[in-house]
Formats: sequence, structure tokens, C-alpha cells
Amino acid sequence: MNGISMKEKLFTKSAFKIALECPRKLYYYRNPDLYANADVEDEFLQALAEGGFQVGELAKIYCEVPPENDIEELDYNSALCRTQELMQQELVNIAEAAFRYGNLFVRVDILKRDGHVIDLIEVKAKSWEPNEDSFVDTKGCVRSCIRSYVYDVAFQKYVVTQALKELYPGETFKVRARLMMADKSKTADINGLNQMFKIKKVGNQAKVERADDIDQVLAQSHVKVLTAFDVDDLCDRVIAGKTSEQGKVDYMLGWKFKDYVEAMSKYYCDNKPFPDITLSQKCFKCQFQSDGSNPGLKDGYKECWRKAAKFTDRDFDEPLVKDLNADSLSNKRDKWIKDGIYKMADITEDLLGRHRNGDNGPGLDYLERKWLQIAMMTGNQEVLSDYASDIHDGVYLDIEGLKAEMAKWKYPLHMIDFETTAVALPYYEGMRPYEQVAFQFSHHIIEKTEDGGYTIRHAGQYLNQDVTKFSNFEFVRALREQLDHDEGTIFRYSNHENTILNAIRRQLLNGNERDKDDLIRFIDAITHDSDAERKGGPRDMVDLWDVVKRYFYEPKEMRGRTSIKVVLPAVLNASKFLKNKYSKPIYGTVISSCNIPASDPLAWIKFDAMGHVENPYHLLPSVSEILELDGITDDILERDDEDMTIANGGAALTAYNKLMFCDSTMSDALREALLRYCELDTMAMVFIWEFFNDNV
Repeated sequence: MNGISMKEKLFTKSAFKIALECPRKLYYYRNPDLYANADVEDEFLQALAEGGFQVGELAKIYCEVPPENDIEELDYNSALCRTQELMQQELVNIAEAAFRYGNLFVRVDILKRDGHVIDLIEVKAKSWEPNEDSFVDTKGCVRSCIRSYVYDVAFQKYVVTQALKELYPGETFKVRARLMMADKSKTADINGLNQMFKIKKVGNQAKVERADDIDQVLAQSHVKVLTAFDVDDLCDRVIAGKTSEQGKVDYMLGWKFKDYVEAMSKYYCDNKPFPDITLSQKCFKCQFQSDGSNPGLKDGYKECWRKAAKFTDRDFDEPLVKDLNADSLSNKRDKWIKDGIYKMADITEDLLGRHRNGDNGPGLDYLERKWLQIAMMTGNQEVLSDYASDIHDGVYLDIEGLKAEMAKWKYPLHMIDFETTAVALPYYEGMRPYEQVAFQFSHHIIEKTEDGGYTIRHAGQYLNQDVTKFSNFEFVRALREQLDHDEGTIFRYSNHENTILNAIRRQLLNGNERDKDDLIRFIDAITHDSDAERKGGPRDMVDLWDVVKRYFYEPKEMRGRTSIKVVLPAVLNASKFLKNKYSKPIYGTVISSCNIPASDPLAWIKFDAMGHVENPYHLLPSVSEILELDGITDDILERDDEDMTIANGGAALTAYNKLMFCDSTMSDALREALLRYCELDTMAMVFIWEFFNDNV
């Protein structure tokens, strides 16, 4: 085995994954000292959000990998040498086995050798339903939702197979590919499975420690929640270039698997950028964009657009199609980009039809909203004339439409927000992988007064502080106690709360709670379930997010987004009434709070040097400091309803998972942070309502 130079770079499975996304990205990934990379986040945060480390550790137990066969060596040479030592055994199980073939290098999550039969097992913190899901679609393509994982395993099988031929000339090995994932057809038969693996932070990395009694606990279980699914034949087809997505110009440049691997590995190892750049809407989510936090690093995204679209710095400042709300526009935006249409000003009615006939209900429908955004961001007077009567001071507000909508609402008004978590390994007996756990809610109430005015108060909240206890049913009981005293309208923001309550309803149906019928009746009254053909109950929650989309738009803050964390500053900056009211420290006194004491009231609105309202979320305690996540900003931790990627996670989810995986008790500081973040989510809904109410 030839030694590898310390400076030599090999084409790893991580590099292969980047190449599948975009060949140009390989150069940016290869040069982290030159280019910004938003995916370079704290490993500890990723472990908390995904539960991937627990899955990996449980997989080692299921596959009977002894601790001494877990290869921890980081450099190429040491890992390869240790692998060869262990492979001298005819019967051996290895974690992180390393193999090299030419300039290709892989570490196999778990490798099991039984004579000349090698089981190659890639472990993923992804769920799979074997009774419903299929790896291949009707056209013979590997399904997009699983494609990157299958290609990952295929790449490893290709490298390991070729490496074994070189290492053992004259011998024939059968390499079988497996993809181990959380099996959603399995139900846990023990409590606290995920808590058998505690995460410890060592420097900037996460390490997993097994509980001392893990062997005894797992011995009581007869259910393995991880399954090694057979993808061997499919990997052979991928390697042979016989799956239907290969050969299409929009995947791997139309090349076959082996040709693509050979070409991309050469560009990567020679540290040369791939010369051709193909722009598409995928570019909009490029991780190699610079946010300015490190001015010494280049922006790979802009570099591509400068080369391929001939963009100048001024072009980047113009309203672009990337800023257009992408709802139902994926195919159109992609075609526009490929046809050289990059700017909103270049979008015509032939490209994006227009209609304003009210057939899609009151307020703006999805097309009208997009045209409104285009007109307000580009100054298109012809289109603006259609909306002129509802635009004042740069803000669109359909007052008549709102007035009709708000007339349907019944006081008192209830604003609710949930915080939930779902990880690969079930929390409790009877749960499936990635089943939701609701651990927190906040509730604000708006009540009418006799003089026609209104009062606001933070009426209640719930936080499960004992992570060893299943909280969902107690959560619903506490929510019912908050909402069951009147028939007032209940508000949520987006569909999350409705989804969670329906999930808990299914758990109740399968459970044996004494009050299950009463809890189900409560859920039925305030939700709907389209999949079950269950129409909305008498108090079916009103989606304030939908109200915002139909009746309100402000381009500077919102651009094409409608998450509550961008709508909130848009509303505050647009409202003189809110600026005047909440720049005074009245929250905790005039408006009572469960968390802000009257002795230390809060002014929610503060202004920067330019007179712009600062985002109230930035006034909260730093969750990153409380969690001891060095170098992680609260912007990364915040939950964004339009960017619910696992990597971003959420402040509350991350904090709660820290309790679940790291600590046994909740500190006062952490409890306060959780409560105040959730409280602001419902107070943000109040701010939006007050803005609407002040204008109608």
C-alpha cells in the first residue's frame, strides 16, 4: 500500500456528494480558505438537530462492531493501515473502514466481512417506510428523495470493490450494499432509546457516549428500529449507468456514473475549477454564498453568476427572479434562468400569466401576489395601477378585504404557537422513528372591552421540563384548559399546529388514556384533516399566515418570504401606531406576561441608528451562549417556517434536544430562554393583528 502525502487530496464521498449537486461547487469546497461555505457549522449543533450520531452509534451495536474495531484515525494513511490490519480476520465487523482506489477514498460506516462476502452498510438518519416507499419510480429513475443516499452507497461499493481487487489479487469478493435507515414500520418497545446515547462536545466536534446500562436495556427490546435495506442490485445498476436519470442533461451533465466519477475526481484532485457553469434555480440555495461575516472569503455563488450571466455588482442589487416567492414556480424559474431571464423586470405576462378575477377566493391568490411583488420591487407602473388603491407609503394592505375577513372572527381571540421535536430514534415506547413530540406552547389572548377597545395578555404557556416523560397528551390537556373557556377564534401561523394536533390525535386513538375521547373531541373542534376527509371543526384554527399572504405585503423586509420572523419587522416598520406603543416599556405591566415581571417591563421596539426597528427576536437572551455553542449565531438557531432544514434547526428544538441528549436537568437560564422565545412567537401574531386592526 503506497503512502499518501500529507498535502495530497483524494476524492471522498463528501466530495462526490458535492459533485452531484454541481461540478463547479467542487472547486469552492476544495478551497475552504478561499470561499465561504454556509454548511460549515458546529458539528455539535448538527448532532442535536438530526440525531444522526445516536443513529450511527446504535447501528454499530446492531451490527456488533466491537469498540476496538471503530477506526478513529483521521488521516488517510493511518485509517488505511488500521483497516488492513482488521481485514486480516476472516470474520470481522469494522466501523469507518477506509479504502482507496486511485484518487478515490471512502470510509465505510460499517463493514462486515464473512470470508469473501463483504456487507457494506451506509447509515443515514433518514426515515423510510418499507411498506409504502420505493427506491425507484415508474420511469426507472432513482427517486429524488433518496437518490443522493443511493449514489453515496454506490460510490462506496465501486471504490471498495476495485480496492479489494488490488489488495487481494486472484481472490474474488462479493460486496453487498446496504442502506441502514430509521424504519418507520417499527414501533419502539422500550423507553428512552435515544437517551442511551449522550452527546459530549469535545472542541468543535461531537462525541457520543453510551449509557453504562445500555446492554441490559437493549436486551429487553425485541424491536430494531433501524433496518439495513438491500440496495445492492440498484447500486449495480447505478454503477453500470443503467438507471434512467443517467444520460439526462440535468443530472451529472448527462454523463454516466463511472465517467462522471473519473472526471470530477480529476478536477478535484488537480484543484482546478470545472470550466462549464450551468445556472439554474438550484443556484439560489448555493451554500458558497458569503453573508459578509468573513470578508476575507470569496463568494462562489456570485463568481458563477459573474462568469456565466456576465453580472456586475450593480446587477446583484437589482430585483432578481431568485427573490421571487418560489411557491408553485419551481419549473418556471428554472426555465427562465436557463433562457437567460435573471431579473424580475424581464418577466412578462407570456412568462407568468396574470388574472384578477376572484375565482381563487378573496384577497391575493398566488399569481397576484407574485405580480404585486414584481411591481413593487421593480416599479412597474402598469402592474402597480391594478393595486394602487391598496398601496400606501410603500405597503400593500387590502383594507376592505381585511375588514370582511376580520368580521368573521369572534372575541376573545387566541394566538397559539407550538414547539416540537422529532428525531430518528423514538423517545418513548410505542413511538415510531421521527414521530413528533410536542413539548411547549405559548398563548396570548385579545379581549374586547366595554368601551370598544381591547386588552392583551399573555394568558398561559406549557413547557415539559422532564424529558424522560412523554409529553404529548399532557400538552393537549394543558392546551384544552387554556382554550376551553369560551368560543373565541383561535389563530395559528402556518400549518404546523394543525399538523401536530392531528398527529397527537392518532396517538390518542392508538392509546389507552382514560380521557382520550374528550381530548379527541377537543382536537376535532379546533382542527381539520384533509387526508382523513375530516372537515374543520366549529373552532377550526384560522391561519394568520394565510391572512398575511392574501391581504398584506411589504417589499423591503419581506421580499418573497412570509415567515413570521420577516413579517414581524415588516409590520413594525410600517406602523406608526406600533412604534409609538411598543417603544415604551409596557410589556409586563400594561400587558401582563408569564415571563416578564412588572418590576422590569420590556419595550419590544428599539431603533437602530437609521431609525429602523430592530427585529425583536434579537432582543432575547442568546440561546447560543446558554447552550454553550461557541461560534453559532442565533440567526442559525432560529426556526424559519420557509426554511425548515434540519441543518438550521430551531432555537427551541435545539435547546430541548440538548436536554434530551446531553443534560438531565433544565437550567433556569435555559428554561427562561425557551419560554421567552415561544412567548415572542405568539406576541408577534398579536403585533400583526394590532397592525391590521389599527388600519381597518
